[in-house]
Amino acid sequence: MELEIRIPENWNEVTLQQYLKFFSTIKPYIGTEEYETIVIERFAYYFCGIDADVIRQLPVNIFNEISIDVLKLIESSKKHELVKHFELGNTKYGFIPNLDDMSYGEYVDLSEYSKDMWQNIAEIMTILYRPIVEDKKGKYSIQSYNSIDQDVIEMFKQKLTMDIVFGALSFFLRLQMDLMIGILTFSKNQTKRIIDQPTSTEAQILAENGVFTPQLQSLQETISQSLTTLQDSTSTHA
Repeated sequence: MELEIRIPENWNEVTLQQYLKFFSTIKPYIGTEEYETIVIERFAYYFCGIDADVIRQLPVNIFNEISIDVLKLIESSKKHELVKHFELGNTKYGFIPNLDDMSYGEYVDLSEYSKDMWQNIAEIMTILYRPIVEDKKGKYSIQSYNSIDQDVIEMFKQKLTMDIVFGALSFFLRLQMDLMIGILTFSKNQTKRIIDQPTSTEAQILAENGVFTPQLQSLQETISQSLTTLQDSTSTHA
């Protein structure tokens, strides 16, 4: 009997609900030796409808071909661009237009749900994407945020595709990196300023509390190393 295997070519063919089922079964194996094999088997089961015992009976060359395609698709999840708006049903949803204008309620809820991102990813997406209420020449505004809507959460799980989810997550990863680089750069410059001006008020206060120039120099070196690592990581994933 000939077996036909169709592997999704893009994450827009996979819904959030499908991915969450897949992720929950591979999560316990992260960091283990069998992780890659488990990923292939579970991917084949959840996205291609093929049981693990069938996969294990495949010729090695066929299994290797499947593995290459699967791992290529998984790797592509890190490279999706932010999708600013999309339609579900008769509603057009838009990403928060200006993060600087985010309300305190949005910020608090996003921070709380982000503590367990994949457990709460649907909730996070309903905060980031809300119905567009006005759209003028590409500039849009979205519905005010009040609270999580359970009906929308369920609809997002069933219909939202992973290209949208991965795009939003990649955007926030870059945003987080930029924020951390900014903080470290500021800290590095402030530490250098205090070292260069040992008679400054800040330097005297630190000295009175037992923090002297050698310790500040060590701190500056640690900050510089962390900053270099972050900048290299950003360049690698750009």
